[in-house]
Amino acid sequence: MQKTKRVQPDIRAIARMIPPSGNLVQGQNESAIHPDLARALNEVVASGLNSYSFFEGVDELRKTVAEKIRRYNDVTVDPDSRPLELIITPGATGGLIPIAHTYLRESSAVVFEPYYPYHKRTLETCGGRVDVVKLHGEDLALDIEELRKSCREGKARSEQPLKAIIVSSPANPTGRVFTREELEAIIACAEEFDLMLISDEVYEHFTVEQADHISTASLPGAFERTITVNSFSKSWAISGWRLGYVYGPGHLIGKLAVLGNIYYVCTPTPLQHALARVLLAGPGYYEAIRAHFARKREILGRALERAGFDIYKSRSNFYIWARIPEQFEDAIEFNNLLIEKAGVAGVPGSAFMDDPEEDVYMRLCFAREDSMLEAAAGRIIEALG
Repeated sequence: MQKTKRVQPDIRAIARMIPPSGNLVQGQNESAIHPDLARALNEVVASGLNSYSFFEGVDELRKTVAEKIRRYNDVTVDPDSRPLELIITPGATGGLIPIAHTYLRESSAVVFEPYYPYHKRTLETCGGRVDVVKLHGEDLALDIEELRKSCREGKARSEQPLKAIIVSSPANPTGRVFTREELEAIIACAEEFDLMLISDEVYEHFTVEQADHISTASLPGAFERTITVNSFSKSWAISGWRLGYVYGPGHLIGKLAVLGNIYYVCTPTPLQHALARVLLAGPGYYEAIRAHFARKREILGRALERAGFDIYKSRSNFYIWARIPEQFEDAIEFNNLLIEKAGVAGVPGSAFMDDPEEDVYMRLCFAREDSMLEAAAGRIIEALG
């Protein structure tokens, strides 16, 4: 009898089923906005900087972001270069869409499973697909030979041929952080099969230590074939502002402006000016984030382990990826039980996998205020006690 393919859970639909007090579903930072940033926005709006800007972004923010990239990513880009090497985008998604429609139409890209669903859906908008390379076991191990096999087969296809590898580190949903050796092996694959690298680094500032995050483009042989996608949504708790950026060599980045300008016109001008004024103004800002989120992970992680979850020990702090308690065999049913008995929900692991043999994992986002996390954690323990 043929196995019925399971329908992937809809993350936004789950979020609508749950009150804010139990929403461990959505991957957004719900910490309070930094007061300096709020103050800067009020000043910008009052000063009248509310008109269109050019699609590539306002000069003040582009120059500041270029310095941030030099300082934290060990990569040099020229904000004045033509063709463009840096573009401010409407969130990371505002970078991924032009990338897909410029370079990946009717093509494919490798993703590592568990994967971020928007990487897959973005390719589907332009007639593309993903080639899934699974990470294995409790440690989410990467098999480089399996990656090479997938790349070889994808390059040989006449329909939807392989054009790129998407690297997400730290990864959504698991928090998995690739080591230098793993990134070097992925880059070697890209060189061997002449593939583009798309490096999603949205969660770079949530690693346990700053040194845990290594930007793909900073490694030998990578820059000329890499587009790095990033966002301020998580690190500055401004997901609704839609501020992101892409950078890389001019021969790749410059072409993105053509479609990006048509799709988006510009990224919100006053928000760009406000962020430019504070982005590098506070020494120690990102170290404070790391300490803040390590505490949040401890609050939720301690409760989940007490309730019987087996937590993946990642090197980043934004999500917990965990196996549900042993007495439960289906994460969708288990999540529904949590909604009913605790008023809390996460995301079943099958939302991030094509067709898992067993759906026994969940992603829970702990980027919430401590008081909310503590209350939700208590209700989970009580519901499963």
